[in-house]
Amino acid sequence: MEESLDTDLTHESLIHDLNNVFETITEAAELLSGDRRWKPLAATLCRSVNRGKRLLGAIPDSTPILASVIDDAIQSVMDYCIAARKPRMRFVRQIPTGTRLPGSAKDWERVFANLFLNAAQIMQKPGRIDIMAQHMNGSLTISISDNGPGIPPDLLARVFRPNVSTKTNNSGRSGLGLHIVSSIVKKYSGRVSAANRERANGAVFTISVPAN
Repeated sequence: MEESLDTDLTHESLIHDLNNVFETITEAAELLSGDRRWKPLAATLCRSVNRGKRLLGAIPDSTPILASVIDDAIQSVMDYCIAARKPRMRFVRQIPTGTRLPGSAKDWERVFANLFLNAAQIMQKPGRIDIMAQHMNGSLTISISDNGPGIPPDLLARVFRPNVSTKTNNSGRSGLGLHIVSSIVKKYSGRVSAANRERANGAVFTISVPAN
């Protein structure tokens, strides 16, 4: 009987192999950093490698402080906009000091990075994303709104389903970003909803989780 290969496909072995990929990218970034013209790109590559390591768990997880998680997600999306030559995004934050999230910082980074990236990818000109957090009746409510084109009305009821994309041209896109958002929020006994802004263009996502 052939020996099972399952032991070679564990999470730990995947981390090992991807760390080899990350190491190659890091070495390339170090070479680029020696040239002044490519130094910003080298820094972007290093930040992306670190984000990949955080998501894999190769870097120890941190306490999920909302402001810090938001900062990491914003940096990831700003790096994307620069590398992909997309319009720049302005982020406006209203977050009470010391606000904590339940669970894992890396999970919440995925939530906010996907929400911010979803807005950035659909923008045709420089845009704005507002993040506001407040405690209400034992819950932490976080709203993320943008000034983009909004969500097509026929998609609103199913926007969190897998393989549903808010982008009119979603070539190469999996349509999984908002599904990942919904799945992680539910993991921590929370709720997330999507709507279009009432008095302006754009979409608004509202997350509610038990307050820590």
